[in-house]
Amino acid sequence: MIALYPYDSLIGELRLTVDKVTIDGKSLSANFINPDIPEIAFRELESDRWEEAVIDVAVTAPAGELAGNATWQDPCVVLQVICAYSNTRVAVPLDPDPYTPARWTGSIELARDSWYGRANLRALIAATVDGVRHRIIGQGENWSLSFDDLPPSPVHGSIAVQWVNFAEDDTYGLKNFKDDPHHLRLDPDAPSLYLNSGFAGLQALLIDRRRRPRAEQALHDSTRANIASDAWSAMFVNALDAVEIDETTGQPEWPAEEWRVVVLKTLFPRIYTNLGPDDALVEAVAARASGDGSGELLERLLPAAAKQVGVAPLLRRGISLLEKDNEFKEADL
Repeated sequence: MIALYPYDSLIGELRLTVDKVTIDGKSLSANFINPDIPEIAFRELESDRWEEAVIDVAVTAPAGELAGNATWQDPCVVLQVICAYSNTRVAVPLDPDPYTPARWTGSIELARDSWYGRANLRALIAATVDGVRHRIIGQGENWSLSFDDLPPSPVHGSIAVQWVNFAEDDTYGLKNFKDDPHHLRLDPDAPSLYLNSGFAGLQALLIDRRRRPRAEQALHDSTRANIASDAWSAMFVNALDAVEIDETTGQPEWPAEEWRVVVLKTLFPRIYTNLGPDDALVEAVAARASGDGSGELLERLLPAAAKQVGVAPLLRRGISLLEKDNEFKEADL
């Protein structure tokens, strides 16, 4: 979404790059930092018993555009993290690079106890405009900071999720699925996920809230992750089936719908780790069209979708919660 301001704003891209992440002073592996999504997956760590993360970043603005607008004076960049789940917000100013115009660097510190669920990391550039200080003239793409409490929603959270009583539904055609907990509708314009409010106990289980009993938290995490994993898998297959072959070149073309492109480009790095997006598309289309290749693609897809939503870390967390719950029960005997 492009923000509109009653004054000139940047047309070019404000690019946020994560250079390094440290956890309690130790460098975080690049495997947990995905600039393609973009995301820092703290939720995939083996343990959540860490205290502080430090994120080092660099932000670059279009130097020519920035220097060519005389109404922008004293440009500065602020790094901001916002978390709706924990109602937490923090912002720090970045330092201008003394050697490179339109570049800023710095870091932000995050205490683990202050964050829950998912947070957004973004860069904002401000300037003095028409004598008014700190007017925002642009912002970069959001990075997702995924902590271990919630699996990420499919397609950057843009998928529509709606509670409907399937048995009583006369609007969405869901009566035939009245015994199912959820239903994914893959319309070409956009996918929609329907959750069955008539499924006993499902709404209470899935609604976000803190301080759940350990066993309930384990089931909550597992159920959400499984729904999300199923959705990713189904959307990937649907997106791949929408790929058309160019009659002139014989090469596959990306789907026309943006959400389908996002799904494919998000999962391809997990399915074909050594291929770029275009080569992965060629490989996947060829595999889908062949018998043996289609089976191999499915074998790669299922763990890729599971990893995308953090099934393994959530399962480990669930087992740990159940073990602790059993320990407390035994102690009470």
